[in-house]
Amino acid sequence: MAYNLRHSAITDLIALHRLDTMTVAQLSGTSLAMIEKHYGHLLRDHAADALAKLAL
Repeated sequence: MAYNLRHSAITDLIALHRLDTMTVAQLSGTSLAMIEKHYGHLLRDHAADALAKLAL
């Protein structure tokens, strides 16, 4: 149960609140590498949104 809550919180911090992965790693007490390994797929939307906002 605690694992599910932790996973949900990390997912929300990255996907909904758009916190950077370093901050999320520090808040969750784990390494940046583990956050990026397990939650890196959530960052794809960040990159797509940033590119969409560019006016070329």
